[in-house]
Amino acid sequence: MSDGNPDVMDVLAGLSDGSPVADLRRQRPDVVRHLQGSDDAIFAPAHHGGFTRPEREAAALRVATLLRDGALEEHYRRRMVALGETHPLNGARGEAIFAHIDCVTMAPDSASQADLDRLLAAGMTPHAVVSLSQLIAYVNFQSRVLAGLRMLRDAR
Repeated sequence: MSDGNPDVMDVLAGLSDGSPVADLRRQRPDVVRHLQGSDDAIFAPAHHGGFTRPEREAAALRVATLLRDGALEEHYRRRMVALGETHPLNGARGEAIFAHIDCVTMAPDSASQADLDRLLAAGMTPHAVVSLSQLIAYVNFQSRVLAGLRMLRDAR
């Protein structure tokens, strides 16, 4: 971030403070700040709206696993375990959430209103459904940004 402390993207991309790619990112401090702010807002919102922090971490882990991003997988696994949770998504609700994550991550063009209805029928609030959608988009975005940062890092 602008204070010289690494943000989540620096850590996941393996960028050390002062490295050429980290310095390149700091040329756009607003982008660095907003990416970190997105992480904070998605995983630690002021009000979880019926989609808890452990559930969010488990959902992010599922997305990272589908994307086959080992660093993201480990990141979200550690965060979930740090919360004292190992299986926060189970039962019909967990199945519906995982099915939605799988659909939106692997075949987004096949998602439909019926998929959203299944989430609501499984007990998710509309607020929670929107939060889940934001999380799926964010982790997919993270993976793509990280791929670019890693490529730049490794090209040196």
